[in-house]
Amino acid sequence: MYRQIPNLNGNHKTMFMLFERAAARNNLIPCFIRLRHLHPDKKSVVAYVLTSEGYKLMRVPRPKVNYSRILDRHPVIRKRIFDLYRAGVTIFNVPNYDIEKFNIHQLLNRDKGIQKYLPHTDLLTEQSFIKMLSLYKSVILKKNYGERGIGAMKIDKGIKHCTLTYQPINSHVFEKVNFTAEIPSVVLEHIEKKDYVIQERIPLATFKGNPFDMRVALQKDGTGKFKVTGIMCKVAKDKSFLTNGSQGGKTCRLEDICPLTFPSMSFEKLKRDICNMSLMIANKLDKHFPHLADLGFDICLTTKGTPYFIECNFISDYVGGLIHQQRLLHEEWESVFATPIDYARYLLDQKNISI
Repeated sequence: MYRQIPNLNGNHKTMFMLFERAAARNNLIPCFIRLRHLHPDKKSVVAYVLTSEGYKLMRVPRPKVNYSRILDRHPVIRKRIFDLYRAGVTIFNVPNYDIEKFNIHQLLNRDKGIQKYLPHTDLLTEQSFIKMLSLYKSVILKKNYGERGIGAMKIDKGIKHCTLTYQPINSHVFEKVNFTAEIPSVVLEHIEKKDYVIQERIPLATFKGNPFDMRVALQKDGTGKFKVTGIMCKVAKDKSFLTNGSQGGKTCRLEDICPLTFPSMSFEKLKRDICNMSLMIANKLDKHFPHLADLGFDICLTTKGTPYFIECNFISDYVGGLIHQQRLLHEEWESVFATPIDYARYLLDQKNISI
């Protein structure tokens, strides 16, 4: 993304325009920087800044507040961020989290108020595999640390056998494997690697015959508190169980889906239920992890409209799902790009007050 900045085009250009618009409203000038260029002992940094001739590299005073858009757990990155903190630089949305899906599940599962919103989840082992298939008609297997639905597998239990549905590496076609007692080799590989979780598959509500779930954006705003800034429904393409945009899913508004999918339920109540659950979980995570500010929850709805929390994304990329042909699909989703800038203004004001 950084390398593209001088020649921005397409949907990413629109995203940068939304950042610039939010910054202007907050009397801020965005500087686009690589973390490696930020030094604790240097008071200036090279950054891309918008000029009348487009984005240009220039040396600017080291920003006091930085919005992190990276996800890298390398020890060198952690040390650099820690040293910057010690030098008085604020960085929010830092990726220094223990963000494996199962660890997040365990943390949330200890909260009695949140438990009811969580599908049964466990690390994938031979024992958990057998146990989960004895309890549920359908389960999902997915990477403990991963994104965009890559590598996800589904197992459905039938009368005579179980059916594994998965997408082989470098293939666009899903394959099905029927099995009875013997665990399929592709599953055994991940049992040995200990890199997958197994999760109860919640029967998803459908829209026009296709299952859907939601990406709910929870971001800290200009008051420093979490709020829901967008609910984006992701509808799977025909004959797929994956709703991710990278897997062919389509993005829709909840208010457009609600009347057809939940005709007996008001949109206002459905939205309130989703927001209340999401804020409860965001505030729980906020107490455990430092410097959170921009979260993307994957949430599903049952056929009765009951919300379930599936997983949390600590770095969300909304470009693919919210912007099409350089235009926001729906204007209200601009807040997803603008709110982190509002929070940056809040943090900067807090620093100025304390000086």
